[in-house]
Amino acid sequence: SREQPDLPIICRAEILVDLYSGKGPLAGIYTGLLAAQFSHSVVVACDMLFLNTKLLRYMIELSPDFDVVVPRLGEEMVEPLHAIYSKDCLGNIKTQLERNQLRVNSFFNTVRVRYVERAECQRLDPQLLSFFNINYQSDLDRAIALAARGRC
Repeated sequence: SREQPDLPIICRAEILVDLYSGKGPLAGIYTGLLAAQFSHSVVVACDMLFLNTKLLRYMIELSPDFDVVVPRLGEEMVEPLHAIYSKDCLGNIKTQLERNQLRVNSFFNTVRVRYVERAECQRLDPQLLSFFNINYQSDLDRAIALAARGRC
């Protein structure tokens, strides 16, 4: 890791370089957890613009009893880049990285997971905008329109 004091940010931030280069988000989660000062960390994708603090707070409140707290919006719709991870996941994540099994949820069957089901998420984030992300220009256009209408 190295500090970047020349970055235009409000407060000093430590920029971490993934310890497993080229291994995607799972490597970023591993690196962040390893450097974290606390037992649990909030992990969100950088392109999730409409985070809902009520939903995140709810997930944080659930986290002490689990290694992962992650939204599940449908049978195959888990949101591992909007989740709470415990440092207790580090060994399992490292194993997955070394096996080149890079799906973020590839280790979930080896830890204590609390799925936050769609209905729970919708109670706190009715439009589920927490999970809206920017992949295409059309997504950015929609995000701008939502923000302009105060829909976030």
